Amino acid sequence: MRKAGIILVAAAIMAGFAGTSIAEGLRVAVIDINKILNESDAGKAAKKKMEARYEELKKKIDVTQEEARKIKEGIDKQKVMLGKEKLKEKEDALQAKINELRQMTQEGEREMQTRQGELTREVLKSVEAKVDVVVKADKINLVIEKSAGVVHYDESMDITNRVLALVNGNGKAAPEKKAAPEKKGGGGGK
Repeated sequence: MRKAGIILVAAAIMAGFAGTSIAEGLRVAVIDINKILNESDAGKAAKKKMEARYEELKKKIDVTQEEARKIKEGIDKQKVMLGKEKLKEKEDALQAKINELRQMTQEGEREMQTRQGELTREVLKSVEAKVDVVVKADKINLVIEKSAGVVHYDESMDITNRVLALVNGNGKAAPEKKAAPEKKGGGGGK
């Protein structure tokens, strides 16, 4: 029994050393994808497309909303003078306009969500390709997204600006990073 306990303790110690040696050789980087999406030329272009389409949809909704407002004002002004049939007709027209407005708003929201997803995916494909370039150039083993709960990290681990430059076409290749100290596992973020 005692022999088995000694063997287990020895195995645990060896596993601890093996884990340490793996962690010492581990190269970790941090990236802020949101910064790249917001500051890259492709991200800005996608945002402009979204804003332009939003303005188009907003104009259509505003026109329909104004039509509904005019119908409502007409009903309020002539309510006493209109017969039941005419009043019912106008109220039905107002309800139809309100339903049309609701449908336009819902369809617009769905379209904007879909477009945002598509445009974001397009930009992210480019970002991923550029991250791969930096990862290969620096022989990085692990890239952590800054917003994924990183509490602390050394600034030398941040590859965001390098990837941003590549995405924007300002960097033809990923220049070798200055000798950054290798990090042990259990690092943090900022």
